[in-house]
Amino acid sequence: MENNIEILAPAGGYDTFVSAINNGADAVYIGGKSFSARKNAVNFSDKEIINAVKYAHLRGAKVYITLNTLLKDSEIKDASEFVKFCDSAGVDALIIQDLSVLAMIKNMNVNLVPHASTQMTVMNTEGVKICEKMGYTRVVLARELSFDDIKNISEKTNCELEVFVHGALCVCCSGQCLLSSVIGARSGNRGDCAQPCRLWYNLIDYDGKKVFKTPKYLISLKDLCLVDEVGKFKEIGVKSFKIEGRMKSKEYVSLASNAYHTAKINGSVSSETVAELENIFSRSGFTKAYFNSKIGRGMLNFDKNNDEVYKNIDENVLKKASEMAKNEGVKRKIEIYARVLKDEKILVKFSDDFGNGIFYESDIVPQTASNAPLTYEKLYDAFAKLGGTAFSLEKFSCDLDENLFVSAKDLNSVRREGVRLLEDKILNTQNRKTVKNFEYHTENKEIEKCGFTASVRTSEQLETVMREDVFEKIFVPYKLYKKYENNLKNDNRIVCVPYDAFGDKMPDLSGIERISATNISQLGICREKEIFAEASLNITNSVALDMYKNLGVSCAHLSNELTISEIKNMKKCIDTEITVYGKIAVMLTKACVVKNGIGKCGCKSEKFLYIEDRLGKKFPVITNKLNCTNTIFNSAPIVMSDRLNEVKNIGVRYLRLEFTDEGKNLVKSITSLYKSGGKCGFEFTRGHYYRGV
Repeated sequence: MENNIEILAPAGGYDTFVSAINNGADAVYIGGKSFSARKNAVNFSDKEIINAVKYAHLRGAKVYITLNTLLKDSEIKDASEFVKFCDSAGVDALIIQDLSVLAMIKNMNVNLVPHASTQMTVMNTEGVKICEKMGYTRVVLARELSFDDIKNISEKTNCELEVFVHGALCVCCSGQCLLSSVIGARSGNRGDCAQPCRLWYNLIDYDGKKVFKTPKYLISLKDLCLVDEVGKFKEIGVKSFKIEGRMKSKEYVSLASNAYHTAKINGSVSSETVAELENIFSRSGFTKAYFNSKIGRGMLNFDKNNDEVYKNIDENVLKKASEMAKNEGVKRKIEIYARVLKDEKILVKFSDDFGNGIFYESDIVPQTASNAPLTYEKLYDAFAKLGGTAFSLEKFSCDLDENLFVSAKDLNSVRREGVRLLEDKILNTQNRKTVKNFEYHTENKEIEKCGFTASVRTSEQLETVMREDVFEKIFVPYKLYKKYENNLKNDNRIVCVPYDAFGDKMPDLSGIERISATNISQLGICREKEIFAEASLNITNSVALDMYKNLGVSCAHLSNELTISEIKNMKKCIDTEITVYGKIAVMLTKACVVKNGIGKCGCKSEKFLYIEDRLGKKFPVITNKLNCTNTIFNSAPIVMSDRLNEVKNIGVRYLRLEFTDEGKNLVKSITSLYKSGGKCGFEFTRGHYYRGV
C-alpha cells in the first residue's frame, strides 16, 4: 500500500501531541485556548503551539489548529489576531466552521490553508464542490456518510477528503445539535457540549404510549472503529484518516495512532490490536456506524450507561499503551561531515535526505595533542550524540589531521550549533507571505418594516396558516409543496429543501422560484433561485452573513444561539429573520429513533413520536423519509409574543412562527396571540435571546 495517505491524530495537551507524532501520526490537530470545539480539553498555550509546530515539522509531520467554533461579532478581532499568530507560528492549516474565519484567511494573506470542519455538515458532492469553490483545500466529511457515498463524492470532486475513522460518534450531524445548548446553555457549536445524548430517554410512540418499561439510551452511539477499512478508503482517494479524541489520554492516542499507522503501512492490523483499541476506550464495543449502511440498534449502547468506560482498561493494555506513549518515534536521518585540520577552524556540514543542508565554520581551532589524539572513532562518537533531537546519524565522514586535540566540550558545542542551524534550515524552507491585519467592511441594509412568516410541518398546519392574512411568507416542506402546489400563492411560498441532504439524493426543484436552504450544499444547486438560508447554516456574525450574501443568499435566518443584543448590534447586509415562536430543531440524526427504538422501520411522515427525558420533558421527533433521518425538536416553544415591540426594533426583516406538532386550533390561537401581542398561558422558553451561550 502506498503511504501518501495521512493519519491525523488528536491531542488535547502537549505530552499527548508528542506521543501522537512518535507513534506514527502524520499530522495532529490541536486547539488553542480559545475558539476550539473542545473547550474543556487542556488545549495549547501560544508557546506550546510554537513548540508543537517545531517538534512536528522537524519530524516531517503537520499541525492543524481547530478554530472551529461559531464566532460572535465581538470575537472577530481576537479571532483574527489568533489567525495571525497561528500563521507566524508556522501552523499548516486551520480547521474551521465559521465562514468569517475563511474571510480572514483570504483577506489577511496568511500562509495557512483552510480545512472545512465536519461542523459545516458537508454531506454530498455539491457541498464539497461549493467548499472547493470558496477556497477550502480539504473537506472533513460528515460522519453519517457511507463508503459508497464517500466513493461517489471522491469520483466527482478534486478537493482533499478527510474522514473520521475512529473514536466517539456524535449521534447528531455535527453543527446541527442544539440539545445541550437549549437544555443547559452549553453549546456544542461553541465548544461546550454537555453530551445529553449519553443520558437515558423514554420513547413515546405515535399513540402516546411508552414503548419500554424502563428508559433506554436511545441516542447514545458506540464508538467508531474502521481500522480494517483503511485500504478501501485509500483505493477511492481519501487523503486523511481522522482519529477522534482531544479529550482523551495520551495512552489512547498513542495506541490508536500506532494502530492506524500500522494499517497504513501493512494494510491491516491484528485482531489483538483491535481488541486493545476496544479496551483502551470504547463504549461497550465498536461500531462501523454508517460505513456499510447497516444502521440499527446495534450502533447504540441501548441498554447500558457508559459512565464506567474509563474504569475497565486491562492492566496489560494500559501498560503497553503507556510504553508506547514514551516512544521516541522515527528520527530524521542525517549525514555529517567534519573537517578538523591543523591551524584551521573546525568546519562541519549537516544534511538530510530532503535537500536541507548547512555549512558551519566554528571559531574553534584544534590544538596539538600531548597524548590521546583525536581519532575517527572519537569524532564519530561526539557527533552521534543526537539524543533529544529529531535526528539520527546515518553517515559520518571527516578529514582529520594527525596528532590533534579538541576538548569534548568544544566538540559538543560544534555539534549543537550544527543541529540548531539544520533545524532552522528545515523550519524556514518556505517563502512566507507578508500578513495583513483583518479589515472587512459590510453594509447595513435599512429595513422598511418587520413582518411575520410561518413555517409548517403538517397539512393541517399549512391549511390553517394559508387562511391567515398576517404571514408575508410561508415556508413549506417539499413534500407538502408538491401536494398543495396549485393552492399556494406564488409570491409568498418558499419551498424548504429537505434537511437531510445526505449523498446526492435530491428532489426535483425545477420550476420552484424560492427555496429555503438548510445545508451549504444547496446553495450550489439553487444558484438561479431566490435563496432563504435557514438557521441550520449557523450564521452568528456580520462577516459570515456577508459571505453568505456572496454565495447568493437574499435572506438569512440567524442562529438560534444569538441574544437580542447580539442580533441588534450585527450589521445586516441582507434581510434577516429570527424565530419568535416555535419548538426549534435541536438535532438532526441518521440514527433513526423509530427503527432503533421500535426495532423496525415504521415512520409516519406527518406524525410525531417523542423522547422523554428524566425531568419528564417531551421532545418531538419527526421522520424525514428522503434519507431515513429524524429531526428532534425542543420540548418547549420559544415565545416572544409579549416582547414584539422589542424584537421589531433590532433590525430584522421577518419574525417567524415555527409550527411543529401543533394542531389547527393551537395554530389559530398562537397566530391570534401574535396579532394581539399578548402573553401566553403555557410552558415556554425565551431561548437564548437573553441568556446567550
